[in-house]
Amino acid sequence: MALHADAHDWTLRTAHNRDEMWELADEDGIREARLTYPSGWLFLTRDTATRELVRLAAATGGEWEAEELAHELDQSEETVEQSLEYLVALDVFREEDDAYRPNAESVVAQTAERLRVTADEHGSEDGFHDIASPEAVRLMLDALLSMEMDEKITQDDLHELVGLSRKSVWMHVERLANLGILVESGDSYVLDEANPVFGNVRALNAAVLGTALSP
Repeated sequence: MALHADAHDWTLRTAHNRDEMWELADEDGIREARLTYPSGWLFLTRDTATRELVRLAAATGGEWEAEELAHELDQSEETVEQSLEYLVALDVFREEDDAYRPNAESVVAQTAERLRVTADEHGSEDGFHDIASPEAVRLMLDALLSMEMDEKITQDDLHELVGLSRKSVWMHVERLANLGILVESGDSYVLDEANPVFGNVRALNAAVLGTALSP
């Protein structure tokens, strides 16, 4: 499944190409492989412009030109236009006469807002930002999306699964524990699949993939 915008071609990860991701991991490392074959979750949170546009679409109405959005987000206009192309393809924004407005009916934007609210309710200061902005956190969540319920996982396991340093994993894993996504079990963690924050991460991943697959 691919999304196209100008010179970029993103292949979203599905059950059909997951083996290709792992083959690439053997050559270029798991971090690069995950970013090359992003889940819906990683695709939507991959860079600052896209994350901030999703937050904006989830929180407000209005209509903007790309130049206005670039100024609002303190990003280059080229970067914002590229992110907007993908978000229009995912039905998060609608474009008409070079103006962009959030789609109030967007399943992706609605799910992103539910994730923000739920994370805030679980003690986060800025729900969507706190779990989508640090690379280590969003990569760990990406790895957890494919975990089995009750499967134990250590910090070393997470290090191997995301391809970041042990220090980076150690510095950020507590955020997932504080949100109740990971529960300490001896020297390991267990994923709490009933946790509503993780449930909304999973729902957001499905919303992106489902929208991309729609005719």
